[in-house]
Amino acid sequence: MMNDKKKLVAASAAYILGLSPDVKIKGGSEQITALQEVLVSSRTLYLSLRENRENDIVVGDLEAKTLAAEKFKKVFGYHWPF
Repeated sequence: MMNDKKKLVAASAAYILGLSPDVKIKGGSEQITALQEVLVSSRTLYLSLRENRENDIVVGDLEAKTLAAEKFKKVFGYHWPF
């Protein structure tokens, strides 16, 4: 499991930074959805910060990522690292 977790974190970081990691994700629909939501919200926040968007936009993106990270923790049992 630890090796899988390391691979997930590495692939997630690559995705957030705009790379296209070649990975296959296995899991139930709840797991896939939670992962997808937290990845998309993390990337959106990253882009907002990088592009110096207005504070209201960044705060909204941060709130969305926080909610997605909470869902991720409920489903996977550990904190979202980003």
